[in-house]
Amino acid sequence: MKILYYYHDSCGLGDFYLLFPVFDALRRKHKNDEITLLSSDEIKDVVTNKKWFDNFISTSTAEYPMNRFDKIYNWDIQKLGITIFYPPKKHFWEIVETNYDITLDRNNFPDIFHLDLTSKEKEEVDLLLSDNKSKSIVLHTGHSYKFPYGKTPDYEWWHNLTSELSDYKFFQVGTKKEDPTSRIMPDFDIRNFNVYDLRDELNLRQVAYLIEKTDTFVAIDSIVTHLSLHSNKTGVVVWGSSNINTHGHEHNINLEAVRHCGKPPCIDLGGFIVEDETNQDCCLMPQNAKADSWPLIEDVVYELNTLIE
Repeated sequence: MKILYYYHDSCGLGDFYLLFPVFDALRRKHKNDEITLLSSDEIKDVVTNKKWFDNFISTSTAEYPMNRFDKIYNWDIQKLGITIFYPPKKHFWEIVETNYDITLDRNNFPDIFHLDLTSKEKEEVDLLLSDNKSKSIVLHTGHSYKFPYGKTPDYEWWHNLTSELSDYKFFQVGTKKEDPTSRIMPDFDIRNFNVYDLRDELNLRQVAYLIEKTDTFVAIDSIVTHLSLHSNKTGVVVWGSSNINTHGHEHNINLEAVRHCGKPPCIDLGGFIVEDETNQDCCLMPQNAKADSWPLIEDVVYELNTLIE
């Protein structure tokens, strides 16, 4: 049987990484079948040396429709609303196990989530850290006006955090790019003397290795937080509108914002594609957030100091 995995360009990198145990389980389920991954080249790069796919087709060159496959898996998790019909305390991996009638190999998670780097890629990261005499923290902020909304505190919050930890060096990862067609927004440009800007300088496998080699990390619910699974490094994750029970990881310190509106998380309003302005009234957006909505800076500082000491 010929199977196609379709991962749309608008889908998140974090969701793809979280699907690794699913790909592993389906490879065992379809061990004699031919599996082709249709995705962006960036997605292909994340799965370097993984044995779950027999072929790769880039979405930049693919011809549609592709009707030569016997079975197609559409991995557009948000569009299909895969989590909306399940209890909010059920984790993503439990949900997909039910949906696809598979059993994830949790004992093998360290190997499944481990990302392989070339010697050159490791050397580039090691060189960045070679002259660093300060304690180091990987930083990922996101942006307030990146869809889905309500996932991150505003710029001032992040600037104050890095200022309070002036003895530490922050390696900021993420992107400077902007592409409204795919909802890509540049992450905050945190201009502080102790913040080293690495946005768009490293690939995702290098970011995972950077997390492994530094003291800890602080981030929102994003691909960076999920990449901590590569080394199981503990960091501080600031949660806003997304569901900590569905996408969180127990090895991290998870600090949750207070949603004064009392509504479900903004990105859980159906899980289907919506116009961007639909959720701009989220109570965690900068213009709507109350003073005590986001975790206190001193609490985050305390947790980071505790992890590094």
